[in-house]
Amino acid sequence: MKKMVPQIAKAIIVQNDRFLLQLRDDSVDILYPNQWSFFGGEVELDETPWQALQRELEEELEWRPKQGYFLYPWINPEYLCRIHFFTVLFEGKASQLILHEGQEMGWFNLNELVEVKSMAFHVKQHTINAINFLNNNLH
Repeated sequence: MKKMVPQIAKAIIVQNDRFLLQLRDDSVDILYPNQWSFFGGEVELDETPWQALQRELEEELEWRPKQGYFLYPWINPEYLCRIHFFTVLFEGKASQLILHEGQEMGWFNLNELVEVKSMAFHVKQHTINAINFLNNNLH
């Protein structure tokens, strides 16, 4: 029987040209431990990627976005999984978000994001892709 590739949903969360990232836990049991990356998680069998993302963001940040924009699926070359990327606009106050997973959360502009040493390798490129999508479709 063919093994299923894990399905993951990730959010590129944007507010005023800043991007919300999670400093992942320092645990050998997770991908990209102790690195900054996107919020999100695994898609369960009875969920669409968008439903999984809404559930994950509610679990991780106590925030359930009503709308997001699907960017594309991506096969991670480091860890075989299919990641469904969405860009999600956050219009509230940062103080509304309550972190339940990860060591920390932080807002970064693109220049700051590029300079952080402990950034997961794929974050910069997917963030640039999200910026291009937003500029081409929402402005």
